[in-house]
Amino acid sequence: MRIDCRDLACPEPVINTKKALDALPADAVLEVMVNTKASLENIERFVKNSGYTMSFKNEGGDTKITIVKGYECPVVGEGEEKSEFLDKVLFLKDDKVGEGELGGMLVVGFLKSILELPKLPKAIICVNRAVFLTTSDEDSDVVKILKEFEKRGVEIFSCGVCLDFYKVSEKLKVGVVGNAYGTVDMLLNSNGTITL
Repeated sequence: MRIDCRDLACPEPVINTKKALDALPADAVLEVMVNTKASLENIERFVKNSGYTMSFKNEGGDTKITIVKGYECPVVGEGEEKSEFLDKVLFLKDDKVGEGELGGMLVVGFLKSILELPKLPKAIICVNRAVFLTTSDEDSDVVKILKEFEKRGVEIFSCGVCLDFYKVSEKLKVGVVGNAYGTVDMLLNSNGTITL
């Protein structure tokens, strides 16, 4: 089976891929055509989290993703590996906590304080103006703090639509481009969401 997800806005490529895979029997092969890096990365993350295998090949300006639908095989020791994380997601909607200069100082202070806790959230999701946190200058305090989260294994996602809206996609310094489907899935399948 082959589906065309070129020129589709987030989260359509992931949703269409999921629907196509759901309709296929085990061990079937699905080919997905995309033409953006964000779509490729989002589908790759979805495929990995679903336990399937994939490969991709560039064809001109497009990318053909080949997914083999198999049976999910849990990784040995995966539970132990994640035990250092809370089953919670940090959901950021703004680059400040409150307003003005104080709000900017507070978000840095809160993030720095979270790093001192014995267990960290499993992921940080940045939407709306929070994408300015992940696209700040390389030497800014907030990027250094977020890079420390990433170094310790916390996944960091910035909304692809938001990055495009604010025209900062090319400035992403930490984490990866996320999508609406992955965000909703993560929020609903965690034991809690912390919003700043």
